[in-house]
Amino acid sequence: MQQFTYILSTTFTPTGDIVIHLPDPNPNKAHEMRKLIWDYVWDGQETGGHYEGLRSISLVPGTGMLVNGDSKQHNLLPRFPSVDNGGLKRGFSAGAGAITHHHNFTWMVEHDLEAGDEVFVDYGPGWFQERGFADTSTPKKWDVDFLRQHGYCLDNVVPGASLLEGAGRGAFASRDIHAGTIIAPVPVIALSKGSLETMKERTDGTVVKSEQLLKNYCYGHPDSDLLLYPYSHGINLVNHHSTKSNVKLRWWNDSSPYFNRTLLELQQSSRLMFELVATNPIKKGDEIYMDYGDEWDNAWQNHMESWRPDPNNFHVSAETMNNNDDFHVLRTENEQQLQPYPQDVFTSCYYRYSDNNLLKPNQKRSMVVWKPTNGMISLRNLRPCRIIQRDPMTNFTSSNNQVSFHIYTVIVMNRPGLKESERIPKGHVHVVSHVPRNAIVFSEKVYTSDQHLPDAFRKEIGWGFISFAVEKLKELTTISLLAATFCTDQSLCYEEENRQ
Repeated sequence: MQQFTYILSTTFTPTGDIVIHLPDPNPNKAHEMRKLIWDYVWDGQETGGHYEGLRSISLVPGTGMLVNGDSKQHNLLPRFPSVDNGGLKRGFSAGAGAITHHHNFTWMVEHDLEAGDEVFVDYGPGWFQERGFADTSTPKKWDVDFLRQHGYCLDNVVPGASLLEGAGRGAFASRDIHAGTIIAPVPVIALSKGSLETMKERTDGTVVKSEQLLKNYCYGHPDSDLLLYPYSHGINLVNHHSTKSNVKLRWWNDSSPYFNRTLLELQQSSRLMFELVATNPIKKGDEIYMDYGDEWDNAWQNHMESWRPDPNNFHVSAETMNNNDDFHVLRTENEQQLQPYPQDVFTSCYYRYSDNNLLKPNQKRSMVVWKPTNGMISLRNLRPCRIIQRDPMTNFTSSNNQVSFHIYTVIVMNRPGLKESERIPKGHVHVVSHVPRNAIVFSEKVYTSDQHLPDAFRKEIGWGFISFAVEKLKELTTISLLAATFCTDQSLCYEEENRQ
């Protein structure tokens, strides 16, 4: 999958990465982001993107895109992402919808690893067969001294709440960093701006044109259709500051053979990579800033001038309800008639239908007891459910303390993306009893999360302050001209003849 091998040499990345959902990717432009879709995306069911669109795929930069796959010898397991708006509240912040709400996606080591062991994840059933590859490989042990000399450090950057008002999350230095130090590798994938255009058909039949949130995390030039998406750990959290920038990008030396490739050629294979370099000394805990350029600055200022706060927007998100004790005791359908939940929110249950698929021919109704089978509380098993009954229960702890709680009886339903074995037959009512509270969460209806706001800010990260012949830029299909826009300080650049 990857062109680079990333090895665990000491400890694994201690902080999680963001998740960027791509709902309903444009099928007419899929060839312009082929490499991204074919080699790097995750099923949205695995990352919390179930209801972002009718079909959702996701990018998990860092571990989710750097680590190679092995279906039999994988040693990392994905966990759950955290979900919140980063302090950018809908109706009150101009940045609402401009950042992903899913972050801190972490990975658990399945068994002990030694320094120099390569780490692998499971790409899922059929991934290797679809591409004509063997589904396992021989794990390689790397010499730690070799890694120290030739490898890149991935833990110089840690996430946190940005110090910039309205920016949401940011990237911070995990240690003191000297000027000129390579902070992180920044491998990139080529795609087109057009591939991020989408058409959403809403429940009322209207069709809305929009752009994917991914655009905000890509590098590009205003006069070119080419975008480069960086997918290293923490890089997507580096915010813009025109006067306090303390890092710049420079091309990795081995990228130069690809500078004259077309976009379609880059979809086949590439080794494009930048290095994020400190331009000033950075203290541990300092936020890392990069200058996005005048074009981005102007676009943000225009957005700020046109955006208007809406204090009457009382939107309550599913993430807010899931973190609020006031919603711990769930209402039944009858109770919701008098006290409804917010209109964009519904309940979902962790349930695996294939565990209980014992239907008889023509059976119209079935009822089973929820059981905590292995892997049940997994994002893939999340599906809509209607609560029809709530029953109080009491247990006693080992110290003989009484504990009260509730169990629920629900009607489980289908959602887009489920495998055929998980789909309840049409017209059948499937009732599940004894569902514990921790197996039920609030979810948001399709196209109602903040990234679908019609006035959400969209602009690629760019360096528009180098002048080129506009005519040539408009015709740009290779990255040869774009290359120079990423490095204006010659002290941080490789020799020009090596890049052209």
